[in-house]
Amino acid sequence: METVNKKEFAYKIAEKGGFYKKDAVKMTELFWETLLDCLSEGKKVNFYGIGHFELKTVREKEARNPKTGEKCIAPEHKKVKFYSSETLADRIEDE
Repeated sequence: METVNKKEFAYKIAEKGGFYKKDAVKMTELFWETLLDCLSEGKKVNFYGIGHFELKTVREKEARNPKTGEKCIAPEHKKVKFYSSETLADRIEDE
């Protein structure tokens, strides 16, 4: 599977939308900044037909250090979760 980075993603937006590349890069940056701002304010961000993003708290748990195999405690932390909609999953399967 090929990976597309943020800059390449922005360039695809520019190509599809007829924007200048630098403007598409700015829009992409602004999108992510705004998404993170909303999540940090405790809001769930929903894109109808695509899915939603929300910030979840992961509880402290016992884990293992992958390098040494030693037991350790993974502290409580925040994690961004994306839940895709059925519409998105159906659309991807059709292509």
